[in-house]
Amino acid sequence: MNVGQTRWLIDTCLPQDRYGGLDAVHASEISHVPGPVGFRDATRLDRTLVTCAEEFRGPCALALDHPGVVVFEEAPTDPTDVERNLRHLEFRIGQYEGGLSLEGNRFVIRADKELLIVGPLGQEVPLEPWREVHVARTGKVPALAG
Repeated sequence: MNVGQTRWLIDTCLPQDRYGGLDAVHASEISHVPGPVGFRDATRLDRTLVTCAEEFRGPCALALDHPGVVVFEEAPTDPTDVERNLRHLEFRIGQYEGGLSLEGNRFVIRADKELLIVGPLGQEVPLEPWREVHVARTGKVPALAG
């Protein structure tokens, strides 16, 4: 996946301004039942749902062929924050070892802090392996340049 190619559906809980750098449609621009847009709307429009709806966290039995769900843990008030975090998610997915895509998966964004992927049983696993510290145990102390 290349950064910037994802089609997003932004829920009513997020800012309504234009998202100039994203292929994004805000819920206010589509015809839907009053209240938050949902999984059905995102699937119908073939867009990844971006929401604050907590029901997409935890154990959840979604169809395997959905365009993806992204949950902001706390709703940003500025559309540039939404755009920056979605771009970062796209970048991390593209860098993920072993392959990963938005389609068929759920993600949680802790804005500007952490990205998580949500497993089928609700387990939330960090998506940013650089945060994991690995120390080689060789038994030798590295020499300091002097």
